[in-house]
Amino acid sequence: MTIAAISGWSLELAYLVCLCLGLFYGFFAWLFSAVGGLFGGGDHVGDSPGHTEAEVDQMGHEPGTADSGMHISPFSPMVVAIFLVAFGGTGLAAVQMFDWRYGSLAVAAPSGFVMAAMTFAFFNKIFKITQGSSEPHVQELVGKEAEVITPIPTDGLGEIAYVRRGSRFTASARAEGGVAIPNRSVVTIVRIVGNTYYVKRS
Repeated sequence: MTIAAISGWSLELAYLVCLCLGLFYGFFAWLFSAVGGLFGGGDHVGDSPGHTEAEVDQMGHEPGTADSGMHISPFSPMVVAIFLVAFGGTGLAAVQMFDWRYGSLAVAAPSGFVMAAMTFAFFNKIFKITQGSSEPHVQELVGKEAEVITPIPTDGLGEIAYVRRGSRFTASARAEGGVAIPNRSVVTIVRIVGNTYYVKRS
């Protein structure tokens, strides 16, 4: 067997490994995501008086922003899996069909990056639409319960957390009537002015 044949066979093997790795990686990433969504718990802050969560540092969120949402990274498992599948599949096809050797890299690499970029853009768009639909409107929050996660001082700002549409949100809050409200108190949202939520103890 010549050196060229050995190198060509090694390149085919590398493409095949990338293809199989991408398929398995994508499958298991999807499987773990599905299992996590099936058995994962949710937040229930404000669902009933006296309910609290384990202490977590909640500061640093912008008013009215979600604590957790759907985001996708350029290096997320799905994007990486698509890159490997496209890279390995295109390279393998170029070698098998056109007998291209190292020249196949000029086709395989761009194909992998293009498919990964398209996957990232697609899921990023879907997640933004989904996240936008999960954000509650102002009118549906008035009268709902929340939990104080940063004490609200007299005539000062504190912070509350509430759960709506399956997502947990935080917001700056003032006490209606200027009465101080301690941490972990269950409150009712009375009105919303700009980004400030006015609350009273339930």
